[in-house]
Amino acid sequence: MFDVLKGLGIISVIFSHVYRGGKDPLAIFIRELAMWCVPMFFMVQGYFMYSPSYKNWFKSSWKKIKKSYIPYLIWALFYGGFYYYTIGKTFTWLDLILGKTALHLYFMFYYIVFAIFVPLLYFLPQLWRRYILIFMILSNLYVNFMLEISKTYHIHWISWPWPMPPKWWGFLAIGMLLAEYPKIREYITEHARAFAYGALALAAIGLIEPYLNNTVGYLFNKVALFPMAIGVTLFLAIYYSKPNRWGEKFLVYVGQRTFGIYLMHFLFVDYLRLTLIPGDRTLVALIILFLCLGILALQDKSKQLLQGLRSG
Repeated sequence: MFDVLKGLGIISVIFSHVYRGGKDPLAIFIRELAMWCVPMFFMVQGYFMYSPSYKNWFKSSWKKIKKSYIPYLIWALFYGGFYYYTIGKTFTWLDLILGKTALHLYFMFYYIVFAIFVPLLYFLPQLWRRYILIFMILSNLYVNFMLEISKTYHIHWISWPWPMPPKWWGFLAIGMLLAEYPKIREYITEHARAFAYGALALAAIGLIEPYLNNTVGYLFNKVALFPMAIGVTLFLAIYYSKPNRWGEKFLVYVGQRTFGIYLMHFLFVDYLRLTLIPGDRTLVALIILFLCLGILALQDKSKQLLQGLRSG
């Protein structure tokens, strides 16, 4: 089920990037709906945050850096060089670290910061940790509310040019709390139909409210992100918890390749949507998805061949 969520999430990321900048109602709606995916990725990260390896914090942290952050840095450097060569955009070492060499790379900075430092909470007593997680959720809501107010009324309540973990850590905390309270998961499973309807209602509230409140286009800087992202994620989790659901095998396949698709997909977005196929954004998104899957499949085959040659 989690691979399905990640598969749907990365597909949403691609559609969001392909449709960005569009002023027509369809483009605006897709961008609004697609925002569910980033909070979902943090909720999933939080759900799997606990690992017995946290006791050996330095070793586990270095393992995470090698597995995720170093490949990201290579791609960040590549994007920096690519945009410098194509449009003359310069970058600094800090841009590489913070994920500013390409539009989509900001996520990795937060991901690795959370992956390294949040497990330290497991050294605390359980009650303390849970209070901190609740604080993370409430502070995230507050930050999003203040960002929404700031954008609506042009009030500069804070000047902070650096990354802002409180903008995302509430979603991480939701996943962590869900993992710590298995009875909640059991209760949701026992009353799946009711929770599915409730999740749809919650998602609808989060999706409709920006149209009523004139906050469409605020992206992640609004409170409505919470009900929309939680509602969509919960509904999909319930729906795909049953076997043989629509597109399940394909979405699992995509979900298991999320990291690679995330890193490479943006390389093709602007050329395809603006130059090669400017009139059909859905087709562009699908081409990018299958192009990335094809490249990753070739990469897997190459690794298998190399392993075969070495073992032979």
